[in-house]
Amino acid sequence: MKHELKCEPGPFLALLEGRKRVELRFDDRGFAEGDTLLLREIVGEGRYYTGRHVEVSVLHVLHGGQYGLQPGWVAMSIELKETA
Repeated sequence: MKHELKCEPGPFLALLEGRKRVELRFDDRGFAEGDTLLLREIVGEGRYYTGRHVEVSVLHVLHGGQYGLQPGWVAMSIELKETA
């Protein structure tokens, strides 16, 4: 499944530079291994799209309620697919 999500500039840049390999999200979409995340950069208080995006593959999902992660949240191991 493909999920389109907003991403703040700091984490977005870390993804582009290869420094960010985990995505933490509230699990309101049933994230699963093999999913694709389309992360669209946003800026400002109006949360405007910049037009830049990254696409990542979800390699592993750690569900909340364990290892200090709150229930209802997930930590996803991700791998960069493409950028624009």
